[in-house]
Amino acid sequence: MKDEMLSMNNTDRHVGLRLAILVFVCLLSCPALAQFNSGSTGALGALAPGANTTVVLPADGILNYTTVTIPSGVTVTFQRNNSNTPVMLLAQGDISISGTINLDGDNAAPASASGSAVIPGSVGGPGGFTGGEGGLKGLANANGTPGQGAGGGSGGRLPSVTTVDGIYGAASNFVALIPLFGGSGGGSGAGDTTVWGASGAGGGGAIVIASSTQITIATTGVIRANGGAANYAYTGSCNWFTGGAGSGGAIRLVSPQVTNQGTIQALGGNPGCTPVTSVGGPGRIRIECATCTLTGTTSPAASTSTTLGPVAPASTPPLTNLPTLTISSVGGIAAPSSPTGSYTTADVTLPANTTNPVSVTLTATNVPIGTTFIVKILPEGAVDVPFTSTQASGTFASSTATAQVNLPYGRTSLLYAYASFTQVASLFPVIDGEPVDQVMVAAVYGEPSTLSLVTRSGKVVPVTRLPLENQIQVARGWEAMQTSHR
Repeated sequence: MKDEMLSMNNTDRHVGLRLAILVFVCLLSCPALAQFNSGSTGALGALAPGANTTVVLPADGILNYTTVTIPSGVTVTFQRNNSNTPVMLLAQGDISISGTINLDGDNAAPASASGSAVIPGSVGGPGGFTGGEGGLKGLANANGTPGQGAGGGSGGRLPSVTTVDGIYGAASNFVALIPLFGGSGGGSGAGDTTVWGASGAGGGGAIVIASSTQITIATTGVIRANGGAANYAYTGSCNWFTGGAGSGGAIRLVSPQVTNQGTIQALGGNPGCTPVTSVGGPGRIRIECATCTLTGTTSPAASTSTTLGPVAPASTPPLTNLPTLTISSVGGIAAPSSPTGSYTTADVTLPANTTNPVSVTLTATNVPIGTTFIVKILPEGAVDVPFTSTQASGTFASSTATAQVNLPYGRTSLLYAYASFTQVASLFPVIDGEPVDQVMVAAVYGEPSTLSLVTRSGKVVPVTRLPLENQIQVARGWEAMQTSHR
């Protein structure tokens, strides 16, 4: 879920903070095919570019068209919004793609002996994650930083640990692309006394394309959300100075009729090393259609379904939010609504006399009272450190909790928050003969959250891996729990 990170500094330290937010979707049973509606209002009219076009994403990422026609030879890209949301390209009528829709992540920047500043992480496609920031020059061993995203690659470390490419997750995870998020960034290269480490490559972006009538991709049509490639130009081979590749992103097509004669790609970036030993992990492709003509190429192989699921808050069926979690303040200073997430420019400045521990306030919705959260700090080039919050207080609809954390001096850090809480087992499906004891939620700011069920023996199963009827049961169970707490 995106590349938004809150950073803080004062005269004695430079501390970065990554916010956490949970955005869940309710998987409800789908109405009959004739009732499917993309949710587009048609407010933007028809999208029919005659030349290469960059579309500026609104704050929510939702583009409401009447029809979409992209002719051969024309490429459409998207300008990321401040929250780095996925692209939601919706149409009331037909969508026809003979040209190219491009959501690729940026390639890694090479290590360098020149320059006066660290090499920033390469940017992911819209909805995708940024690669790690290169290691510092001037130190005997300045470890690389990990790529952003749940599957971000780890950074390079001297004298023998090379960077790791980003991954999207195990092939069986996130198949339905609900929630929708892009690829993870690659880890950055280490620096040393003479070299600035390479950046990590960006992950592929994320897009849902939905039409109330039909989607047609011609033989010349291309939709791609590939991860950025690694860059070893400085060293000539893969090593700890090289930035890792980004993972592929996510592409989801939803319409009563889908015809694909073209090319759909969500591939991981090439590491560019000799010999090639690995690439960034593949992303995900999902096609939902009642009438499907899929003779084109999908890389990786697409997951298909004849059930048309929710795509937007106004679609039929609708996309419904469930629990949320945000980091609302640090050290008494409110977090900005749209943090830049820069390692070099802080979003929040703490007073110079600030001392540890620092108070971090969490705000949750639709979470049981008494829930405790884990706040994890990942300092730049160091091991992550977890802290436990107080119990959430307030109401089920709106609650707060506080964690006292130690922020390291002289480093930039990322901050994550997550929680698991016990639920009434009868509201949720039995998994392999075991009742569900807990529901676990986890995410970081600007990234899609994960919702998993935890059985009595400790087995953790993502909701997206459950059969549709079990996902519906989870949604209904959550609705019942919300009602009981009102």
